[in-house]
Amino acid sequence: MDVLVKKLKAREKLSAKELRDLFQNRSRWTEDLCPILAKRALDMGENFYAYDIAEKIVSEDKNIRIQKLHIMALALARSGSLSRAAELLQNFPETHDSEIVGLKSRILKDMAINCSDPQQKKAYFREAADLSLAVFQEKHQYYNGINAAACLFMADERAAAKTLIEEQVLPLCLKDENQSDLWWIATMGECYLLLEKFAESGEYYRRASEIALEEGSLGSFASTLKQFYMLGEKFRQEELQPIIERMNLPCIAIFSGHMIDRPGRKVPRFPAYAEEQVRAELAAAVKKYNIHFAYVSCACGGDILFIEEVLKNNGECFILPPLPLEATIRNSVDFIPGSDWKERLDRIIEHKNVIFLEPECDEIGVDDDSIVYEFTNRFLFGSALHRASALHFPLCGVTVWNLEKSGLPGGTDSAVALWQEKNIPVKIITPEIKK
Repeated sequence: MDVLVKKLKAREKLSAKELRDLFQNRSRWTEDLCPILAKRALDMGENFYAYDIAEKIVSEDKNIRIQKLHIMALALARSGSLSRAAELLQNFPETHDSEIVGLKSRILKDMAINCSDPQQKKAYFREAADLSLAVFQEKHQYYNGINAAACLFMADERAAAKTLIEEQVLPLCLKDENQSDLWWIATMGECYLLLEKFAESGEYYRRASEIALEEGSLGSFASTLKQFYMLGEKFRQEELQPIIERMNLPCIAIFSGHMIDRPGRKVPRFPAYAEEQVRAELAAAVKKYNIHFAYVSCACGGDILFIEEVLKNNGECFILPPLPLEATIRNSVDFIPGSDWKERLDRIIEHKNVIFLEPECDEIGVDDDSIVYEFTNRFLFGSALHRASALHFPLCGVTVWNLEKSGLPGGTDSAVALWQEKNIPVKIITPEIKK
């Protein structure tokens, strides 16, 4: 725990598992670290944890209390709970604090995005612009300036937005140049996007994406991506696509696949001799789609092979066993004499980039097993979908499947049908059967 606390204080990259370990063992470190941990959770995109951590802050210090409310409101806003975030903001005193103004402006932008009335949409963007512009003229901080320009642009005041960037925001950025700061680099990318200098914009967005992944600041980068896609509504797809490709955004994957065949299976589905063929294709898929987050169960065969390849790519895996771990191992992992699947799962469990989620079911009966596995498939899919939405990253499905349709809930074909119904791109890997 002392090592994790040192990493936190030094702002070193934390995995989601390390963040959770710190929070769950908070009785072993001092409360003054709570705001630091909550902010780190926000940076990482762990919005629910950020809210829960901030909620534990009990300091009577006015500044810390304001910081607490800010973290909680921002976590809610990033999670899509705008009304609750707005309620918390009512507890703030009148202030020109840049972060508070930025949050108020963000909520107005989100309200604009969700608004179907064109005139009301423009009014929200204009109000958000005015908030940011006022604090920018007072404090001359480039992030307030670029936010004001973006909102003016979305309110169809393009000339005013470009003038603000050319005469004030960009000169301020170039004067305050910081080549390693994520926010500075992202702001430069946005400046050049609004000036329609797409090549320059793409280079800065590429660098921002790389730094966010390297630092583990994907939650912060998500705010940049959200604004990028918002502004993208005003551009042609052919102007934006090269920028998106240069960012090479990490992908979030949902996985479902066959287990290795049980001994004596009459019709092969995933025979043991096909393991290396499947592994090679899974490794290629992880590289091709740049899979960084995976939502998966932990049966022998497809699940464990996929987890191993994602971890080799320095990704993070969120694993949901359908039953408590001991029962899952007995039913779905350790049933082939002489195999090493259990030992491989043991290594996975200890990995710093692996988080095991708690199963909702304690046991299954003869008639209920399909319901339990269907719940597992749908829970994992919902979790992956939520994370992709929060981080604004692409989502894909990966499956090891023999293409046969059982029609039963809880099976691989059922999971794939669910993904395809939601228009999620799916990579299908079929074990090769010897004839």
